[in-house]
Amino acid sequence: MGELEFRKALFQAIHAKAPLKPYLGDPLRVFDGVPRGTTLPYATLEAVTTQLLTGHLNEGGRLTGSIGIYSRHPDRAQTLEILQIFNELLEPGITPATGTDAAGLTMTETSCRRLSDGRTWYGRIKFSVLLQHSD
Repeated sequence: MGELEFRKALFQAIHAKAPLKPYLGDPLRVFDGVPRGTTLPYATLEAVTTQLLTGHLNEGGRLTGSIGIYSRHPDRAQTLEILQIFNELLEPGITPATGTDAAGLTMTETSCRRLSDGRTWYGRIKFSVLLQHSD
């Protein structure tokens, strides 16, 4: 249905976003499944689900997902700055490689809070996008 193509395009767009390097390093600490012992701050593609629009795989679906940011900066400023860069990246949309059309990318939530350990800030952007095979 294009989920894999969209994920690849999303990671390519993230890794091409130079303003993330001062925060997430070079190479960027952006993961789809975080390796054990990863240095903070880092970003991860969290739960991704696809719901069929009509019940037929070839007629497309709505992909929903979220990007999580984890930081141990003394205050939430760093997490909010990284979230802003991700907002700027997602706002114009993500274009997958040929074979998949992506339309209507919307950000449905942006949030930032301190986790229960009292040291880690967690920011999240939830988004959704319509995916369809192109003819």
